[in-house]
Amino acid sequence: MLGVSVVAAVAGAYLTLSHDREPLLAVEAGGYAFLAWALARELDPDRQVPAVVLALLAGAWALLGYGTVLLPFAGLLMVARLVVETTGRRPLPTDLAVLALVATAISFTPLGWVAGFGLAVAMYVDDRMSAEPARAALYAAIGAAVGSTLVASLSGALPRSAPIVRPLLIAALGLLALIAVTREPLDPVSFVDSRSKRFLRKDRLQAGRALCAIILFLGALISGESAPDVLPMALVVAFSLASSEIERTRRPPPTELPP
Repeated sequence: MLGVSVVAAVAGAYLTLSHDREPLLAVEAGGYAFLAWALARELDPDRQVPAVVLALLAGAWALLGYGTVLLPFAGLLMVARLVVETTGRRPLPTDLAVLALVATAISFTPLGWVAGFGLAVAMYVDDRMSAEPARAALYAAIGAAVGSTLVASLSGALPRSAPIVRPLLIAALGLLALIAVTREPLDPVSFVDSRSKRFLRKDRLQAGRALCAIILFLGALISGESAPDVLPMALVVAFSLASSEIERTRRPPPTELPP
């Protein structure tokens, strides 16, 4: 995936130099390819091929000149990584402090504020789903929620009037969020990390997918004209749900043992 990201970045640099495209196109193309792959691996950990396909599509999205939102995309990745708990360890107080700062720093746009506030919710959800809830996570979540809202207010990110709603897009994202909330994934067969023999938890995987889908729905709802910027991220969530359904049809139904 580093190779794919580098190729996307080189293509972006070429377009900038030869076709007078925006200066940061190389960063956007390479970053989008990597972030799409990483988010897909968090939300669909048992399958690698869809993640590569999504990385190519996300890199192409940036190279074609469509809207890119690197910071909210990175925030959404942190939400998924925290809730699904793929790192294999509980976040330290320093980790939580950094996450609270990230949630605050990315909240200067409407979508960034939703992602930052969603990261605060993710810290709380992760703490509640753990075996030993800690006050540090609660304090960090409160700090992230207050900080992100304060930055959004001071920067004018919060809309002062009703934003323009794209009915088809909002309806599709709402349906995606509803499916993510109500449809349970299959039991993951991937380990938490390469050093552990503990499988990922199904309830955490579902919670991560649901929270990401809800964040995208709310982010598109208040973004107005820039709502289509969430499409690459929404495609990752949709792929993760679709791959689970395809795998569900392939697995044989469980057989009940006689009493």
